[in-house]
Amino acid sequence: MMPIAELQTTAKLLSVFVDTSILVDVDRGKQDAIELCKQLTLTNSAYISTVSVSEILTGSYLRKDYVVAVKKAEKILDQFCWVPLNGDVAKLVGEFNAYLIAKGQPIEYQDVAIAASFILKDCDVLLTENKDHFERLPNLNGKIMTPKELCQKLLIDVS
Repeated sequence: MMPIAELQTTAKLLSVFVDTSILVDVDRGKQDAIELCKQLTLTNSAYISTVSVSEILTGSYLRKDYVVAVKKAEKILDQFCWVPLNGDVAKLVGEFNAYLIAKGQPIEYQDVAIAASFILKDCDVLLTENKDHFERLPNLNGKIMTPKELCQKLLIDVS
């Protein structure tokens, strides 16, 4: 694995917006996702939407051991910069939803809100396991990556 100091130089200006799918992998203990998110939160500007926060906490509260699950989720979520939903995000969500519905290719509201937040935050990469959803939206070409693709770009070995 690339040393942290070297990674900081390599990815110094990279800002990454992390989708809920990646946070779910972290919560489920998927080691490569955990390691990548650790490196991103240590070395980059790593952002998540408050939509993702609500999705993760919903799953945590539904567990039988919800007290432990919520504390674990909050510990993970607090490592990222939260991007709240606001009027500008809502306007872009409306535009994106109309575009997708007109094309007959709607996606979940949560993904549209995450994409709108990503665009307005002007991050370099949207990190997701659901590229096909996000690639339906305009202006995202070349900015959507899976963890494997981002690791290849940054020359990180998380295996």
